[in-house]
Amino acid sequence: PRVNTSGAGESALEAPRLPAGFRIDGWELGAVIGSGGWGTVYEARAVADGTTAAVKVLPTGGLGPGQRAALGELVAREVRFSAEADHPHLVRTRAVCTVNAPEEPALDGAIALVMDRAEASLRQVLDSAGAGRPVPDAVRVLRGVAAGLAHMHDAGWVHGDLKPANVLLGADGEVWLADFGLATELDGTHAHLPPLGTLDHLPPEWWSQRTGADGAVVRPTADIWAFGILAHQ
Repeated sequence: PRVNTSGAGESALEAPRLPAGFRIDGWELGAVIGSGGWGTVYEARAVADGTTAAVKVLPTGGLGPGQRAALGELVAREVRFSAEADHPHLVRTRAVCTVNAPEEPALDGAIALVMDRAEASLRQVLDSAGAGRPVPDAVRVLRGVAAGLAHMHDAGWVHGDLKPANVLLGADGEVWLADFGLATELDGTHAHLPPLGTLDHLPPEWWSQRTGADGAVVRPTADIWAFGILAHQ
């Protein structure tokens, strides 16, 4: 699931969904894992060998020209970063496909991202633990998040939207950073991002600066601030 952006598609309750068994290229969809402002994430398996994955379906039909362009930019950003990234704590985007579903006009032509399959997000673990209760293996999870962030920063990138929903946990103890739609490459000491993100995790300077034509200025320190919020949660 992606950042909650007002007007960016239908709500999770109204979003159309593809049926279990629906095929996108060589992948067969299963149950819905979760939904957000931009689209829906499904369990999936490769028809050829049964390899498991997650498929994020991002409808485009109901978007206006500006929203469609913004979605295209986010997807391109995520795919570009995933192609360049290679680290055990960064989730991989394996393929980008187009949904062919003429019988479902709202989803026909949607963008589908095939990614590593996780068992849960840190957001789900926090919610199930209850407010103020400790999360199992919290130190191990935070170490994985920190290692993923350090790799991104060393490679000259900023994540831009670190939050519990974007930390994925695998069945064998994997900890992955995910959702690189706002990841951006540094130009020297900073980069520019569109005015998107999750408000609870944005650093204080985000609220005092003006957003120029290129977007808001962001530095690696924004990810560090978000990591502190995540660790506190």
